[in-house]
Amino acid sequence: MRTSNRDRSRFRVASCSIALILLSALLVFSASGLNASYFVYDNATGYHAAVEITDSERHDFIKPGILGEKVPLEVSNITLLYENQTSAEFKNIGRSISFEKGNYTVVFDAKVSNKNFQALFGTNYNITLHLPPGYDVRNPLLGMVSSGGNVETSELNGNETIIIEWTKKTFCEARFYDDFQLELLIIFGTFWMAIAVIFLVPYIMTRKKE
Repeated sequence: MRTSNRDRSRFRVASCSIALILLSALLVFSASGLNASYFVYDNATGYHAAVEITDSERHDFIKPGILGEKVPLEVSNITLLYENQTSAEFKNIGRSISFEKGNYTVVFDAKVSNKNFQALFGTNYNITLHLPPGYDVRNPLLGMVSSGGNVETSELNGNETIIIEWTKKTFCEARFYDDFQLELLIIFGTFWMAIAVIFLVPYIMTRKKE
């Protein structure tokens, strides 16, 4: 017995609906993941971090070395939080902490050298870096953001701040600068432009006379 046109139409609609639900689930899953947030101090000498941990009983504090290898990261003020944000017990074993297996957020402080932020992970993370007012990365002569970094601005107490986001990355880097460095660059550029004008104008005039 052949299926009626109405039944076949309902089957196609149901199939399309299921496909759309599966596609939506995949998109949500692909966009989700572990998160790591970093807040640079006002004086840019360090940062405060909050890094999610899932199904783990140990967390190593690491940073990239000269060749990109994993090297220990010196941290301080370590706090381990359950998913409900209450404090959890852990054992500090030197550049690493151990704890009961589960999902947590580890909070800590670390130093920043020469306004150059770097983070390294053993798996993909969604990373957010918050710069305090007065710091920027958008001038390519002074600042740099590693591949995949999305730079946005936000208002904090009436001042513009920079937020950089990376999606699903195991490494990120941002070199930032302050207003004083930008002023020095402008002064330096203006000086050399003036020098160029002083030497080029007589040369151009001489060429015209010839």
